[in-house]
Amino acid sequence: MPTHFYEVEHTTDIKNSLTKFYELQDFFSAFHIVANGHRLNEFNDKINASIFAPIKKRVKFISYDMVASLHSNLSQRNQLIW
Repeated sequence: MPTHFYEVEHTTDIKNSLTKFYELQDFFSAFHIVANGHRLNEFNDKINASIFAPIKKRVKFISYDMVASLHSNLSQRNQLIW
């Protein structure tokens, strides 16, 4: 069983991804929307719709900047190990 689902939303509607996650809710997985940070308000508006209440606590927003930071930190950590 998958434990995490990710949708990268660069230009498409975040609502489409939330609808997919809603349809996958029986997997009891974590859901992630990855997008530009300026789309956080759009994400918050859509996730607060009553239709998404059953999955709201399982969906997280991850900005591109956060992905870059996580990658950078992991790269730095790996340099220390090698």
